[in-house]
Amino acid sequence: MKLNKIITIIAIIVLSASCQDFLNLSDPNAVTTGNYYQNETDMQSSLNGAYAALKDGYFMGNSNPYFEECKARILTYPDTGVNAGENASFDNCTVVPSNQFVLSRWNSIYKCIDRANVLLKHLDDITYTDASVRNNLEGEARFIRALCYFTLVCDWGDAPVVLSKLESLSEVNENNVRKPKAEVYKAIYDDCEWVISKSSLPDLQPKSGVGHASKVAAMTLYGKALLQKATDADFASEKNSLCSQAISQLTAAWNKKPFSDFTAVDITEVWDVDKQAESKEGIFQLSFVGGSAAANSYYNTSFRPSSIDDDSKEVNAKKSAGSFFMSIPKGQSIWDESGDKRFDVLIGSGKNSGGLPGYYTIKYKDLDASGYYGCNNVVLRYADVVMMLAEANYHGGNASEAVKWVDMVRKRAGLTNTTATSGTALRDVIYKERQREFAFEFKAFTDLKRGYSADEIMTIMKADGATEFDKADLLLPIPHAQWLLNPEGLYQNPGYVD
Repeated sequence: MKLNKIITIIAIIVLSASCQDFLNLSDPNAVTTGNYYQNETDMQSSLNGAYAALKDGYFMGNSNPYFEECKARILTYPDTGVNAGENASFDNCTVVPSNQFVLSRWNSIYKCIDRANVLLKHLDDITYTDASVRNNLEGEARFIRALCYFTLVCDWGDAPVVLSKLESLSEVNENNVRKPKAEVYKAIYDDCEWVISKSSLPDLQPKSGVGHASKVAAMTLYGKALLQKATDADFASEKNSLCSQAISQLTAAWNKKPFSDFTAVDITEVWDVDKQAESKEGIFQLSFVGGSAAANSYYNTSFRPSSIDDDSKEVNAKKSAGSFFMSIPKGQSIWDESGDKRFDVLIGSGKNSGGLPGYYTIKYKDLDASGYYGCNNVVLRYADVVMMLAEANYHGGNASEAVKWVDMVRKRAGLTNTTATSGTALRDVIYKERQREFAFEFKAFTDLKRGYSADEIMTIMKADGATEFDKADLLLPIPHAQWLLNPEGLYQNPGYVD
């Protein structure tokens, strides 16, 4: 059983709701905004605030590996004593409801949702020079909100669903209740559908629009959410229908691709800090600005080990090292086929602070001498579309079509076609290719839950040495102070004790 204690920022906000700042009339990110919005510039600033919330360290920023790669035991945080062991508890499978990282992730996501809801509430406070400007603002806010709810349903399952700006303490209390996963998924689907069918956003953003949502981004997220639900045992009766719908959305995204042959798309282009904004493979990126203390990214410092074996694979100018680390045995188990370009070009080796050898990634390379780096987080890209088409076809019962898509990724990586043609052998090939293709891209645990049943994940984790892992670890705990606010409505996930 997972034990616990603590208090959350959102809890504090709720408990102090009667304070004067609760009804701040000039802050676009406060509970109400009154007369803040005067022109299109104000609206764009509000949208920028929502995008900024996506970049929060505990959401999609540099602490994201705890919730994906570390939970899947792809990466480890070797310093078991720091922060009372909370960092290491993810790969040790000992996360409890008092964990500050879990609390911060919950807060960050709902802050992002709140900012999207603020903008949506006030869209009609001004007159626009062009109706498409308003339309696009709504489309981008809805995409951001859908991305938030996708993360919530993957991490926690049932979750509060808030689709409008809450204006009072009573409204906050009424909405601080977990809704069934089906309702969370519906919120995702509805927002993505709006972007696709009603917005005037471009199919794909040009270089000047990097960092902004697009119709293809919504199609891809819609397909991913449908696939995630299809592989959840709680929705087994809907599996074939959901897979079919996922294939439809992902095929629509694929048909908008800006290239003719995926296998000819350079695997390094989307990771080149000077080219990624216009990369043919990119669909949605969190955009950062190099040389700026206020807008830079930290990904390359999160993954660089203390020392590296090949100076040509340096990832940051200051040689700053982080603590996320892939062991040699883990790396060798993932890249167990020679000639894989992704390993040869995008993975380096070195030693962590304790002198242990391991692997790191070159994906976030930026040698800006200022130490303020501009490497983006590529959230959605066409390789993901290809691999999800393989997944959706496999889970939908069309093995031969699944083979076609997975071989496309293998061919681009310099590997031969898979010899697996059906059953669990093909399934294992698909999800190993996802481990290789999306290494260090904050997808590993969510992918694992799509590919394997709860019992299979238990077996995988135990075989990997995760002696503390149990089925409770498939979801994060509800932060303790949130639970205290409404023990009945914010019921704890099974296996955790408050």
